[in-house]
Amino acid sequence: MNWLKGASIAVVSAGLALGISQMMRQPVEGQVPDVKLSRTADGKPDLNGIWQAMGTAHWDLLDHHARSGPVLELGAIAAVPAGLSVVEGNQIPYQPWAAAKKKENYENWLSRDPEVKCYLPGIPRATYMPYPFQILQTHNNDILMAYEYASASRVIKMGKTEPPPVDTWMGQSTGRWDGETLVVDTI
Repeated sequence: MNWLKGASIAVVSAGLALGISQMMRQPVEGQVPDVKLSRTADGKPDLNGIWQAMGTAHWDLLDHHARSGPVLELGAIAAVPAGLSVVEGNQIPYQPWAAAKKKENYENWLSRDPEVKCYLPGIPRATYMPYPFQILQTHNNDILMAYEYASASRVIKMGKTEPPPVDTWMGQSTGRWDGETLVVDTI
């Protein structure tokens, strides 16, 4: 009879805890303090510093489920953790051919993903990797990016459109400011 009394108390306690927690659930407003962003001498946002993307966007920009690695005996090696979308609305408006290519790449990720072969992931994916990268804004306004992953680097030539002298894994990047936004085109 004692076990019945204990079980009843446990069930009532769990029910109360659940009920109270549900009543206290309220949406939380964003808590971003008013911050004055640092600026470069010419008034542009100062991006200098060491940055790191924390999340799973380098596996998929949209919501995605966890996926086991290719070899069960390796455990979590090459497994993909679940992740939340970094895209507003969790929808990228792919053209039909691009959606088909994304699906095909997903189905063949072990043979097509450059990261699986320890190659550079390319851009913008290199920026989503879970490793730090450094941004340096130079005196002539060009922007240099140094990535920890594979010691990769990238130069964004500001306001200069030149054909690339040679093909590079990270492409040839040109940039411009559109108000407060850095817009970068890479070929």
